[in-house]
Amino acid sequence: MSAILPARSRASHVRLTRRRILLEFLGSMNLAIILLVALALASVIGTVLQQNQPYPDYLAKLGPFWFEMFARLGLYDVYGAAWFLGILLFLLVSTSVCLYRHTPVVLGQMRNFRSRQQVASLRALQHHREWQLEAPGAELATRAKAVLSQHGYRVRESGEGNPVLLTGLSGRGNRLGYILTHLAVVVICIGGLLDSNPALRIAGWTGSVQPATGNPAHGNIAPESRIGVGPGAFKGSITIPEGAAASAVLLHYRDGYLIRDLPFRITVERFHIERYANGEPRSFETDVAITPRSGGEVVRETISVNRPLSYDNHRIYQSSFTDGGSHLRYRVWPLQSGSTAQDGAARVFERTRLDDDKQPLTLEFTHLEPFNARLGDDRRSGFNVAAELGPSYRYRITDATGSTLEFENTMQPVDMDGGRYFISGMRHSESEPFRYLHIPADQNDSPARFMALVDVLTGDDLARAASAAGATVAEDLEFSAPALQQALAETAQRLVQRLNAGSSGSAPDASMPSALSDALVQETLTEAYRLSLARTGDDANRSLTGADAAFIQHAASTVPALGGYGAPVFIQLLDFDHIQASGLEITRAPGQPIVYAGFILLIAGIICMFFLQFRRIWCHIEPTADGQCRVLIAGQSPRDPIGQQQHFQRLQNALEHHLGGVVERRRR
Repeated sequence: MSAILPARSRASHVRLTRRRILLEFLGSMNLAIILLVALALASVIGTVLQQNQPYPDYLAKLGPFWFEMFARLGLYDVYGAAWFLGILLFLLVSTSVCLYRHTPVVLGQMRNFRSRQQVASLRALQHHREWQLEAPGAELATRAKAVLSQHGYRVRESGEGNPVLLTGLSGRGNRLGYILTHLAVVVICIGGLLDSNPALRIAGWTGSVQPATGNPAHGNIAPESRIGVGPGAFKGSITIPEGAAASAVLLHYRDGYLIRDLPFRITVERFHIERYANGEPRSFETDVAITPRSGGEVVRETISVNRPLSYDNHRIYQSSFTDGGSHLRYRVWPLQSGSTAQDGAARVFERTRLDDDKQPLTLEFTHLEPFNARLGDDRRSGFNVAAELGPSYRYRITDATGSTLEFENTMQPVDMDGGRYFISGMRHSESEPFRYLHIPADQNDSPARFMALVDVLTGDDLARAASAAGATVAEDLEFSAPALQQALAETAQRLVQRLNAGSSGSAPDASMPSALSDALVQETLTEAYRLSLARTGDDANRSLTGADAAFIQHAASTVPALGGYGAPVFIQLLDFDHIQASGLEITRAPGQPIVYAGFILLIAGIICMFFLQFRRIWCHIEPTADGQCRVLIAGQSPRDPIGQQQHFQRLQNALEHHLGGVVERRRR
């Protein structure tokens, strides 16, 4: 039995030692500094790198390598990453341990007057002063106590009879500041952990929650991608058209999204926007009606960018606006011969099938902007003025292989470079800039004549136009041989075919002069233009004007670019019924008031530590053999040596004035 006890004692000692080492490590200042620096770096990353954006946006900006690297590090959702929450939790534990270990010590310092100090110890302090006075000790103690109290000290008297020791404490709130600042860190960490929605993070790590990747407008949301009404924190967005309502928000999560139900229903009754002269939005507001799920009073409010709505512990912000599914009427112009223009109707964000002889195509309008302006110079006034460009619209065309092209067109022709053009931009992805095609407009502000010209140049009528052009050029050159006229017609047809393919109109071989090839191309385009006049209901035999010549020139510049347009059709918007949609951001942050309380504690703690100075004072009064009294005062302020010197000088002067009768000596 005696051999077992020492072994148990050693085991208990080892456990206590390990516990002490662990507590010292968790409560150490070095660990806290490392954790705070890590949180600061993470916050910088979360500020520089925009958070919770769709993954395709990150891929387009960063490229495949850095996109994958950042995804593995969880940098697209820094504040919800496992390592960030781990650091936050570790800091919470570390600061709590520090409070646990040091709060009793700090409270003890606030209560400990150190009334057992020896005279030799007091004389060893830097700030001390000593007098020998002719006055009773009790009277000196009373006067000294009054002076110390006037200077903010809480005084305690110790010693019965002689000698008497007065001890005082001032600025005890300075020590309280230490507790408040550490407690503030704990409170802020708790609030931050609550707002990180740990329940959702754990559900995501365990796989019980899976992000959806399809278009939320198409429905079919899986149960594991939907979150019911609950107390957790979230930050989501929703787009609601005018007159429509919604009771759920979309949360960006990893490479997809989650749908979270709301405890109320939001109805957008009206959306209104004001613009500057250049078309930029000046302000936009949304009139909403909030209806609780459980029934009750309907709340109606107007939300603007700087005026969010608070309802049922939720904050509703005005964040953006977009199209709400406007009704569009359009015309599909084929860019190849053999097809006719077709009219159609669709809504923005609605997919429509296009009839194409070669392959099935899908059309999806993605945006409608009714107001566009361009700044120009007014030479008469010297100021910039806004030129109205009219509505613009965007759409995507997807082929059978899934390849998608995005287009941005103007609804009305725009004056530029001496002509009027429909502007059509094309790009393969959002990371690319638009490449623009200028389609000449006719006298009716329509692309019909240009499309008729394209149909002639790409169809069987090209041979007819080339034959007429060859005859005209042969007549000008006084070539009467039919074989020579036929050769010129064939050459003209080949030159225009090369023009259609995107090549220049130069001669196919070096044997033909460039002037002759240019004349053949020009005459062929002129004859094709006459055929297009007939197709659009105009007189093909009338004399051509300068406007006709300019149109032919503009068309000759546009036709070679059609090969790089990417799509076999041009979509012209004919009419629309504009419906706007309001983009709202809805947040629920149960930890927000806790974080605010933590900041209040932090501010209070900093004020206590920086504006309250912890000072100690001792006044030792002892009678001497000759009937006098020796008075020794000493002061200490560990963190304010300069201020302590000035304070001690003022205190010394006050004591000299009130005690009076300095008769013998002063010691330093």
